[in-house]
Amino acid sequence: MKFSRHSVKSVLLSTALVALTGPVLASDHRDAPDTIAAPQSDIGDVFLFKGSETGGLAMAMTLNPLAGSGLEGTTDPDKITLSPDLIYIFNFDQDGDAVADIAYKIKVTAGDGGQQQPVELRVATGADARDGMWSGTTHGSGLTTALNTPLQVVEGKLGELLFVGPRRDPFFFDFLTVDAPVALAITEALAGGDHLPAEASSEKAFGETDMTLIVLEVPDLQDQKLNYWVTVADGKGKTVDRVGRAGIQGIYLVDAPAGYNSEYYIPRNSAKYPTIGDLNRAYNASTPDQDGANYSEQFTYRFQQLEVIKADVAEKVAFYLPDMLAWDPSQPDGYPNGRNLREDAIYWTLEDLNPFLQPGEGVELPKSSVQPLSDRFPYVAPSTQQKYKDGNAKEPIVPIYME
Repeated sequence: MKFSRHSVKSVLLSTALVALTGPVLASDHRDAPDTIAAPQSDIGDVFLFKGSETGGLAMAMTLNPLAGSGLEGTTDPDKITLSPDLIYIFNFDQDGDAVADIAYKIKVTAGDGGQQQPVELRVATGADARDGMWSGTTHGSGLTTALNTPLQVVEGKLGELLFVGPRRDPFFFDFLTVDAPVALAITEALAGGDHLPAEASSEKAFGETDMTLIVLEVPDLQDQKLNYWVTVADGKGKTVDRVGRAGIQGIYLVDAPAGYNSEYYIPRNSAKYPTIGDLNRAYNASTPDQDGANYSEQFTYRFQQLEVIKADVAEKVAFYLPDMLAWDPSQPDGYPNGRNLREDAIYWTLEDLNPFLQPGEGVELPKSSVQPLSDRFPYVAPSTQQKYKDGNAKEPIVPIYME
């Protein structure tokens, strides 16, 4: 069946406008009231890929979104830290029941009050992997890395590598070749109405902004079939934010974009969740094994709004819930089988939901990030405020990757 250029434009326009316009900024940055108020708890994106340093699984999460933007509630890249009151957790389900079997937990202490903080890595299994508490066995300790200071890498007793520090936000969504009205809508969505410079590139999707990156590489984990998600928990073990697949909250659990009928965005179970903020708060506090029962109705409604083919809706809901990112070593690497730092996972998601989405003539999408990433741990690009010798933008004043 053929579709006219006009029909493709219409479907693409409605999908992009409804999916992306709004304060959630198309990813998971600043997604809920509690995390907006506490950026140290706000997970932006998560990544999972085979690391070249040990050959094991490398995992990453981003926090403190939009550092350096000047946006209210954000901080400069040389001041962002992690909270000593929070526990940052990489979760893995090894048997397919959407419950954590092993968890890698990271916690900092305040130190001397500067950006560099003492940090500890623990590994928890069984009930300890599920409690959200500062439990488990200590595998390593050391320091986080402050901006423009020597690289600090914590080495665990089983060969784990841990980095915590300010780096460029790796998220991007390439919309440069999309028709003009949609490009404008997406630009406005990425800018969030806050006048951030938003461009269709991996370097300026959110402007020149940084985040706190936690990067952990674990030898031998790469040969297992796993489900993966990341959480931040408070001192009582309550989860205050979680992320699995790319853009779940930023696309499916959103407030009404400007100019849209707000009644269409009221949570389906409005008696239990009066506002989208209430729904996001509950979603963050729950666990993946609860997703089907709690959120299938909401996702079904959202897929209908996104014009997913009616016969495919149930299958799509079953794919996206529980909200976990799969890792299967028998399958090719690449989203949604893991997620590396170069992938445009948001484009993959929109294309999966809308089979009529097409790039411009002669253009291949999705494109790959052009950020100056490295094949050396911790892989992520330098801070937007990285200082270089002689100003040549090639040789940092201190090494930023493992030698």
